[in-house]
Amino acid sequence: MLAALCMAWSPAHAGRPLTVDDAGVDEVGQGHVEVWWEGLRGQRGTLYAAPAFTPVEGLELGALLARDVGERHTLQGVQAKWLWSPAQADGCNAATSAGITHRRLPQGHSGGSVVALNMIGTCAAPWGVANANLGALRERGQPWRGTWGVSLEHNWGAVTPHVEAFGVQHGAPVFQAGARWEWAPGRQVDATVGRQQGRTLLSVGFAFGF
Repeated sequence: MLAALCMAWSPAHAGRPLTVDDAGVDEVGQGHVEVWWEGLRGQRGTLYAAPAFTPVEGLELGALLARDVGERHTLQGVQAKWLWSPAQADGCNAATSAGITHRRLPQGHSGGSVVALNMIGTCAAPWGVANANLGALRERGQPWRGTWGVSLEHNWGAVTPHVEAFGVQHGAPVFQAGARWEWAPGRQVDATVGRQQGRTLLSVGFAFGF
């Protein structure tokens, strides 16, 4: 359960609604906040809020607060992402991220924590942007498990659709599609629909820069 929730956390990702991270960060002194709901169709799901800020060139610091509406679990996490090379408008670059997320159960009991490490590659071209992730996560008291993800997105003016697939070792992969609409500079709304082992996953959210 905790590992599955943490796969949805990517405060420094390519921008909601992607789950697969990209090798890019905001400009120095800038940041963004993302807020979204995510869950299985027919269930109450989870609410997320994820701010991120770039204090120095090539380094982005992010945080997460999430609340499972049905089970009333809370997630709290922090993450850092740093670039190996500058993002390219036409070319490839790489980054690394590391984070820790803690789950708190009702009545304040601890639900364990997850440490995650991720290698990120991004290639941009006139036909779109491709992202690839390869990493590992470890729940407290459990062995390390591999994680992976690939995505492809293409910009059509203010609308950017995408397709992606991602998963955790020994778990079923998620296949997902979605789009974001930048209705004003630094302001967007977004949504996704995905499938995992016959189950439908939905999300809807918004983001703004500062």
